[in-house]
Amino acid sequence: MDLYDTLDFYLKKSIHIRNVNNILTDEPLGLSFCIVCKVLGFNCQCDVYYYRAKGLFIQSGNKVIDDFISYTLTNNTKEYGKMMFIPYDKFKNIELIGEGGFSKIYKATWIDCKLYCWILNNSLLNNSETIALKKLNNSKNITSKELNELKIFYHYSSNRKSESFYNSINDSVNAYYGITQDPVTQDLIFIMPYYNSDLTHYITENFYSIEWRHKMIYLQNVIDGLAKVHDTNIIHRDLHSGNILLNGRYDAANICDLGASKSATENNDNDNEDKNVYGIIPYVAPE
Repeated sequence: MDLYDTLDFYLKKSIHIRNVNNILTDEPLGLSFCIVCKVLGFNCQCDVYYYRAKGLFIQSGNKVIDDFISYTLTNNTKEYGKMMFIPYDKFKNIELIGEGGFSKIYKATWIDCKLYCWILNNSLLNNSETIALKKLNNSKNITSKELNELKIFYHYSSNRKSESFYNSINDSVNAYYGITQDPVTQDLIFIMPYYNSDLTHYITENFYSIEWRHKMIYLQNVIDGLAKVHDTNIIHRDLHSGNILLNGRYDAANICDLGASKSATENNDNDNEDKNVYGIIPYVAPE
């Protein structure tokens, strides 16, 4: 049998190509061999075919989006950081909770959520999950530039040192799950975890009641997240209390908004790059 015939065989038998009982070796939530092509890690063409056949890789119809998602599936040795396209009708109870100069943030319910299957490679849970949607203004004509925020996160996730699932979900750096599109405006929307608050609002509302224990936890989280970002040669360039989100589920703080970030090893071919102003006015030094 050729490669795709072999994949079809496993699909019909409901055998996962990385099932612990059917692969050469498998470390929990670590690297494994594909039983079809024997490639080590989650980075082979079989994964794309398998995910598409199982309905986990849904194509958007936009070449820029689909090419990027396909790239994250086939060039990352870890499950964390792989992207997916989710149809907009899978999100309900969409509520506007924030707005900036370039984007709007919504709180929504993701029905038939495939998130945990995607990360854990297990059977679908089909549960509802509260998530955040970041819609980029006037992004109908999508180019590779609009995906910079996801590209930076992909670079981070594929180069990060942590391997465990717990460290993936409590990583001190905000995750990105994938992409959807507004069916009316066709604007690009990033799918992310939902957080209860950011550090700015939390301090404003709880200034006199915050315990030192929580202050130290959040400070350690920010330091940890920034160190991890720097370890993967990324410069954030827009770090402030509004970009530090508080995760009530794990009592932790996460650095977010990699939109202005860049690789520290990236060549600066633009002579005007150093003259540009990054950040938002309340957090930019006056000089």
